[in-house]
Amino acid sequence: MNNLTGLDWSDYFHGLSDDETRELAVWLATERLAVGEFMEIVDRVYARSPVEWRGQSPVFVSWFGRPGASEYARRKRRFAELVSALEEAHMTGALPGDVVPDELELFPPLWTEAPSIAEVLEELECARRGSI
Repeated sequence: MNNLTGLDWSDYFHGLSDDETRELAVWLATERLAVGEFMEIVDRVYARSPVEWRGQSPVFVSWFGRPGASEYARRKRRFAELVSALEEAHMTGALPGDVVPDELELFPPLWTEAPSIAEVLEELECARRGSI
């Protein structure tokens, strides 16, 4: 995407070395973010950024994109933990209104398992080719 509201992802991905691509894949897997999801989050941050950031994809992603995506991933995991704990409480007999979020025993839901680095590297290669 190369316009006023989106980062030039083709330029960004083609500018990454193999080591940088692998490091990004490890980071995305750790954060439990899909490549397309990461791109969408960074584009949202980019759309709100000052015009002087246009054309500075690598620096922008490092300074603003990743921190924004990390915060999103943290909120996403927290929400998934709350929903999972609430479902567990309901399965053990709690009725709506019986439990407040602070009383829930939080544990990571099963579906939030991190993707493999190989899967993320494959997604990054698709993004590099423009297939995402």
